[in-house]
Amino acid sequence: MSFDQKKSPVPRQATTALERQAGIVFDHPATSVAVVFGIGILAGMVVSRLLGGPPAPPTLGRRTELAAEQLGRQMLGAIAGVLPASLAKHIVT
Repeated sequence: MSFDQKKSPVPRQATTALERQAGIVFDHPATSVAVVFGIGILAGMVVSRLLGGPPAPPTLGRRTELAAEQLGRQMLGAIAGVLPASLAKHIVT
């Protein structure tokens, strides 16, 4: 068996699909470039997000907000501790 006999031909459907895709790219070059560029940007953003470092520490405003929430919960707990149980159940949710 020679080398030429072992080579399998490309199926006709595959060549038709490739010709159709090449025709679309040839007919709409700017749109094709824009789509590929957008896909590249999106892929880059996904990869950078996956490989990025730890998230940034919370800002001063966020830390202040967390401290205020914690203080509020502590105060409600302290108030509920001195009130009778019938009133305390309405304060602590």
